Amino acid sequence: MSAPKNPVIIIQARIGSSRFPGKTMHPLNGIPLIGWLIEGARKFVNANAVAVAVPDLPEEDVLRAYVQSLGVPCLRGPVNDVLARYHIAATALKADPVIRLCADSPLVAAEFMDGMIQSHIETGADLTNGARYPLGSVGEVISFRALDLMHREATAPYCREHVTPYIHERPGQFKIDTILPPVWMQRDFRLTVDTAADMEMMARLFDGMAKAGLAVNFTSAMAILDVKPEIAHINAAIQQRNWRAESPILGNR
Repeated sequence: MSAPKNPVIIIQARIGSSRFPGKTMHPLNGIPLIGWLIEGARKFVNANAVAVAVPDLPEEDVLRAYVQSLGVPCLRGPVNDVLARYHIAATALKADPVIRLCADSPLVAAEFMDGMIQSHIETGADLTNGARYPLGSVGEVISFRALDLMHREATAPYCREHVTPYIHERPGQFKIDTILPPVWMQRDFRLTVDTAADMEMMARLFDGMAKAGLAVNFTSAMAILDVKPEIAHINAAIQQRNWRAESPILGNR
């Protein structure tokens, strides 16, 4: 009999950022960016716990203190080796599968992610992800078996930094399940914070939700962007970094 699953959300976060230093603790309507994500992550029905994985640097202490003040475990790991950071956290928490979220995306679609987690467990996938969704609205679900194997075998710096490229480069070795969201969710919006323009867009979006009396979540954000498309135009031209450009196997596909 297989061991019971323990789905745990692990959020990768850091204060240091080359394009927008301190963004993780930047306030939106009085709450730090990561605080909104933690609040949203706690609404996942199919996850047993939420934790944060941060670099083991003194400058991250303010982030760790804030996370812990919310009653959320905060584990340390290497600065640039995010894969090792996830392995350390997942091992300590006995997480399987790991739900990977990024701290710069405060509007993750909880209901869709719950479906991904359920599907991942039912299908026995190594990696479950989404496609055709607004950037920043969906994370990944990774089996501990796959995470452990990647941690032991992946050596390329981009594989260590971006966590799952090793799986994508070896589809014959891993079971990858990609799930499409409902049509209403398939929108070309950028709901992640990597630049000042992203933060300006997010501030306008959060202000719109507050003025409309809406709860802060992905569905509310879509409702505001439907009636105020000019908000989405603020950061529409930002180019997202693509790890595939560093991959000798996948190239720039």
